[in-house]
Amino acid sequence: MKQAVDQHWEQHTDRLRRVLACSRFGLISDFDGTLSAFAPHPDVATIVPENARLLDGLAERVTVVALVSGRSVQDVRARFTRPQLVYYGNHGLERWSADGPRLVETALAWRERLQTVLNAVRALEMAGVIVEDKDVTGSIHYRLAADPEATKAQLQAYLLPLCKLTGLQLSAGQFIWDIKPPLRVDKGTAVRAIADDYRLESVLFFGDDVTDYAAMRALRELAADPTRDLQTLSVGVVHPTTPPDLFAVCDLTANGVPDVTHCLRWILEHRTPPTARQSLGEN
Repeated sequence: MKQAVDQHWEQHTDRLRRVLACSRFGLISDFDGTLSAFAPHPDVATIVPENARLLDGLAERVTVVALVSGRSVQDVRARFTRPQLVYYGNHGLERWSADGPRLVETALAWRERLQTVLNAVRALEMAGVIVEDKDVTGSIHYRLAADPEATKAQLQAYLLPLCKLTGLQLSAGQFIWDIKPPLRVDKGTAVRAIADDYRLESVLFFGDDVTDYAAMRALRELAADPTRDLQTLSVGVVHPTTPPDLFAVCDLTANGVPDVTHCLRWILEHRTPPTARQSLGEN
């Protein structure tokens, strides 16, 4: 893909260096398809061991490392448990706190209607279709279907009227239909909250799927805000099934999960340790 080559992060290390040079720098990432390779079943997805090691190293050199996932916040945290990390789940509807998962309260009213839709899909007993119940959101996976494109269309025809009837939102992902409450909460609101909570001067975000676009757009809006002094970059992780929209939304690209590992290693090598920044007179 020409666009992917032109945008590849190795062609723009000068831009990465400027983001890394800020004292209060935050690294935010999606999980599936970014830090973890795609798995045949969502339950067996695991973080690439080298990515885990690199994030551990970066957590000592940056202001914050955060994971923002479509998984429930308890699920994503269980797959990479670190007390120093910040976790958002369910597309920004949940955050991990000292007391455990903290949910946006307005999402609670949609639980019953979500269960109605998920039970209806379960009753179809479609081969290769997995229903993932995340309490206030749901994901219908069809990666394992014999004909994924046909199954996608069949599910869409079934889900659209159900979601319209219940008022829920239906959106497409990579071999997934996501069902969410119609709230103005998404990965974009999550990255905004992280930038504000940690008074960040720069943010680097990694994501690969349609739900990550909200985070990428939010970061561009924050960088363009004249009332802020925030530098941002979004790295879109490219897969064989990546929709072309990604190239317009992200700033840079990485070629799959192995290339994310390569990029994280470069970042760790080029991020000045806190003690060195302090010796240069930075606070």
